[in-house]
Parts: sequence; C-alpha cells; structure tokens
Amino acid sequence: MTIHDERAESVLGSGVEGRLELARVRELLGRYLPAPPAKVADIGGGPGVHAQLLLADGYDVRMLNPVALQTGDEEFDAAYLSGLMHYLVHAADRRAALREAIRVTKCGGFVAAVAVNPTASRRAHTAYHTVAQLRSELTGAGLRAVSIYGLTVAGDWLSIMVDRHYNGLALPDDEPDPLETALECARLADRHPEMVQASGLLFGVGQRD
Repeated sequence: MTIHDERAESVLGSGVEGRLELARVRELLGRYLPAPPAKVADIGGGPGVHAQLLLADGYDVRMLNPVALQTGDEEFDAAYLSGLMHYLVHAADRRAALREAIRVTKCGGFVAAVAVNPTASRRAHTAYHTVAQLRSELTGAGLRAVSIYGLTVAGDWLSIMVDRHYNGLALPDDEPDPLETALECARLADRHPEMVQASGLLFGVGQRD
C-alpha cells in the first residue's frame, strides 16, 4: 500500500476527510479484507471517499444506502461502515445498521466500523463510543474476535497539523513528512492497546460466524 498513491491523490487532497484518517483506514482494512477483487459493501459512505480508495486498490465496491440495504444475504466478502456509528445517535438504530451489515456479509467475512471517541472535539448530535462501548456494540450485534484500533492520536492534534500542511502551510525543510510521522504515532497503539483510548477516532472490526 502506497500512502501517496496517485490514483487517490484527488480524493486525499479534497480536504473533506483527514489524510491521517484515510491512510490509517486503508492500512487497517488491508489487514482484514481478502485479496482484490473481493466484493466490499461501503455502507453510508457519503461522498465515496473510502470507496474510491478501495476501488483504487482493485476491490469491487458497492455503496449502499444505510436506511435500506437493497441487496441479498451474504452477498459481500466484507462490509465497512465509515460514518454511520456517530451519526446514528440512538443505540437501536446502530444495532439495526450493524445487523444489516452482518446480514449482507458472507460467513467468515469481516465487518468494520468507525466511531468517535469522547476524547475528540465535541459536536452536537453525535454518538460517542469508548473502546469498551464500541466493542460491546459490535459483539452484541453478533460479531466475534472483535478488535479495536486507534485511527488518530491523542487529541487529534497531529491530524489537524497534517491537514494544515497539505493545505499549503508548509513545514520547515528539515521536518519529517507529517503524514508518515502521524501514522507512526497512531501505530504505536497497535503495540500498546492502552493507548487506543487516546485516539479521537476508533476503528472496530469483527468477523461474522
């Protein structure tokens, strides 16, 4: 996986999503998705930022409306909920969305979701999840072997710095690449799980029986 993949450069440069979040999601999905051209459901993917990156990596991606997934059972090799968990403020709605994602995923396939940690900047009408809460919701929906990762770093300050840099506010020449530095910091939590709670964004993934 190449972080500065030219095929995705227009997406990464849009400013709609943080570069750190995009790169980290792409990295983590790569650990769990089967090899391309596996079929991946992008549920509630909004403008399709993540879907375009998956397409660039060779996956067969279909974007689905989170309200009514008009597709058959076990149609996809994996499913990804990129923005639903924090927009669905009612737990019952999140459970329904997760159940639908599991329904359309093949047995043995993985379902992943992003959630907002209470350590992130507070926003109105947002559902927040601690590591324990996200794990509980994914497990309660029927997923097994659930793992929770940090997408960003403590306080999201590096995420903000990365976006400022790529929006034209260059750092001194002797500074390391900010995106690679941020990624290395985020990866620390993979080796030290107690650090995951400090991430503003959480990435949960589990396997369907």
